[in-house]
Amino acid sequence: MKTINEIQGEIQKIINTHINLEDRLNALIASGYTGITFTWVKGGGIGKVFYLKRKRIYRIQVGTSEIRGKYPIAYCVEVPLLSA
Repeated sequence: MKTINEIQGEIQKIINTHINLEDRLNALIASGYTGITFTWVKGGGIGKVFYLKRKRIYRIQVGTSEIRGKYPIAYCVEVPLLSA
């Protein structure tokens, strides 16, 4: 089972090799990351990791954020909490 640091490293490598967002999302899906959502973020940048305590997931931002209404949203990969 992979740790969050290993997952973040794999995702960061994909982010660095694919400049176009569509190519990046396709590469993430091909690597097995199917939990890609277009959701809110807390003022982070590409590669930023958020931990959502209530949902027990890690959310890794893979696209630039844009403002919708009052809140920024971006494409993120959601990874469930890995139990040790």
